Amino acid sequence: MAEVQSQIREELLQFDSEFLRRLEYLNVVARKIFAGLIRADRQSIKRGTSAEFADHRPYVPGDDFRHVDWHLFGRLEELFLKLYREEENLHMTILLDCSQSMDFGRTHKLSYALQVTAALAYIGMANMDSVNVLPFQERLQEGLWNLKGRGKIFPLFEFLKELNGGGETSFPTSFREFISRERRRGIVVVISDFYDRQGFQPGLKFLRFPRHDIYVIHVVDRLEMEPDLRGELRLVDSENQEHQEITITDGMLRRYKEAFGQLTEEVEAFCIRNEMGYVKALTEIPFDQLVLKILRRGGLVG
Repeated sequence: MAEVQSQIREELLQFDSEFLRRLEYLNVVARKIFAGLIRADRQSIKRGTSAEFADHRPYVPGDDFRHVDWHLFGRLEELFLKLYREEENLHMTILLDCSQSMDFGRTHKLSYALQVTAALAYIGMANMDSVNVLPFQERLQEGLWNLKGRGKIFPLFEFLKELNGGGETSFPTSFREFISRERRRGIVVVISDFYDRQGFQPGLKFLRFPRHDIYVIHVVDRLEMEPDLRGELRLVDSENQEHQEITITDGMLRRYKEAFGQLTEEVEAFCIRNEMGYVKALTEIPFDQLVLKILRRGGLVG
């Protein structure tokens, strides 16, 4: 099985000129969709010293006297603060699940996730201020921080090629480490199959504290949706190696499919309740079609 997965991975991870051409097409689409939108979203009215004046507001005790409009005070004999329009930086972080359960699938979930990561990072590097690509397992792994400009795509390709699935998943530990290191508010994309024995909810809740815009990409392979298993089997948990001897019947398969469908519904419902973007990413769908779907929904911006 490992040899088959390795062959699938090698076939999928062809970061060649054709792959780069597909990324550039996605970037062209993204630029058309985001035209004017990013600039509108990135501008906020703040007290400051920017050259672009925006508005006044009445002074309240505790405000900084340096921002008082003294010329207006001279005319009206009332204190008003000058407000300026400042452009906020827009950052993207991709949190990529590289646990052992991702090293699976007819199409190989991790390889698919790496392709999606490359595409989103390329768009982010071309259109935003910076991109972080951070793999996680039991803990946050060493990743790439503050990638800027399309020229950084080749170091990213080399980094992604070296990533392998292994270890257990811990959303709470990994995401808590992320928010302790990244203080800037930004866009956070979580790419995972959402198999966490602690549950996925606590980790995603951590990401809400810094008021990130969160987008969830739930990677699903057809083989785990519709497993072709029958008879007496020994099933082994790929992440912690726990095992169980079971007899798989039609009734058990039916209950498994119901449980699997419930998991995907729970992830989606949680995201909707908490105003997070969500897409179920079937690995049989070409990665660029998935990214186009995400872009056209407008979920990554605004």
